[in-house]
Amino acid sequence: MDLLSSLLSRTRAEKLGLLEVVAMGVGGMVSGGIYAVLGVAMRQAGNAVPLSYLIAGVITLLTAYSYLKLTLHYQEHGGAFTFVEHATDNLHVAGFVGWVLVVGYVGVMAMYAFAFGAYTLTAARAIVGIELPQLLRPIISVLVVAAFVGLNLSGVRETGLFEDIAVYIKIAVLLSLAALGIVFYRGDPVAVDFFNEGYLSPITGFAIIFVSYEGFQLLVYDYEDIENVERTLPIGMYLAIAIAILIYVSVSFMATLQLTPEQLIAHEETALAAAVSNIPLLGAAGFVLVILSAMKSTSSGINATLFGASRLVHEIATEEVIPRLFSFRNREGVPVYALLLMGGLTAAFAALGTLKQITEFGSVAFLIADAVANFVNLQLADETGSNRLFPALGLVGTVVAIPIILYHLYRTDFEILLWIVGIFVSVFLLEFLYIERQPFDTEIADRL
Repeated sequence: MDLLSSLLSRTRAEKLGLLEVVAMGVGGMVSGGIYAVLGVAMRQAGNAVPLSYLIAGVITLLTAYSYLKLTLHYQEHGGAFTFVEHATDNLHVAGFVGWVLVVGYVGVMAMYAFAFGAYTLTAARAIVGIELPQLLRPIISVLVVAAFVGLNLSGVRETGLFEDIAVYIKIAVLLSLAALGIVFYRGDPVAVDFFNEGYLSPITGFAIIFVSYEGFQLLVYDYEDIENVERTLPIGMYLAIAIAILIYVSVSFMATLQLTPEQLIAHEETALAAAVSNIPLLGAAGFVLVILSAMKSTSSGINATLFGASRLVHEIATEEVIPRLFSFRNREGVPVYALLLMGGLTAAFAALGTLKQITEFGSVAFLIADAVANFVNLQLADETGSNRLFPALGLVGTVVAIPIILYHLYRTDFEILLWIVGIFVSVFLLEFLYIERQPFDTEIADRL
């Protein structure tokens, strides 16, 4: 039993090195971005979806520059929330950014949970031969969220070394699948109609799938645990984003070769598995491999994001920007109410929302958060020693994407637009109507 506990406990005797930082960054981004979002992205951008992933990746690299400059300058791990705190004395502005981060991570975990449920039903059919009703998808999504809330409440985490190895195996598998799908394509890749959905489709597509790259920010929250952080964090973050871009672009290109529009419509929620099953060398075996990999990646993504985001909520609450209730930690240091808040909202989103709703909501949330980070770094460029060109380009990219995605929804799915706008208006009103801003002793709060 002691051996089992030691295997399940994610503790590190030493600080995080470069290989671990890269693994955490890639794992955070690719956990659901390729398994859950690919079908949504392909439906919008068509065969130009690799260009959408490339544009989003370049803007992410520019935004990472701002995150790194601000994080290393202030030597704090609160991300965009911390940046705003330093840039303005208005607690309401900082509070709104804090809430945006909270709901953004809820959207990300809901996306993972939705994909886990969809792939579980597919696994039951393809591996066990049981056709389960679609009604079970939201139930499975809620159950997997509840399981990881319970795991985190108990203070148990997955083995760090195992997670690092699993990420590098996933990188090798995904790139190998992309290479096989391209090499064994029966037709002529050059003859593919790249802009089959129109020349502007990749622009709209990048805005919709921007959430695919959100995981790089999680590295900032581990600032204090990274060895030689001023060198390791920048190299690790840039390298992780570059690897994610390579995976997204190559895998999505392979998918455009292997999937017809009719197949995409039939398998939108499990598009990658459907694409791999069309590769002659792999067939059903490749289909099963992707299903199992997707279930492992999305479940790990829920766990890792829940762990990091709940501690971000705790950090924001200790700053008295969101209700102090969420600053409570038990004797083991677990932020109980923050975990319950994140888990409850995630379960509700995953059960009630569609994959398109959840994806586009998450993209809007992180476009706002990343625009804020770029804006702050542009304003404080002299203090952080930044080249103003990079945050300026990142700011333009993130700000322009927001009206693009909103206009797209206005034209194609007005109900989703109302749903997304309603959530952000509610967050705005909640923050500006929340007037409890009295300082308090966090040490006393932790002992409650």
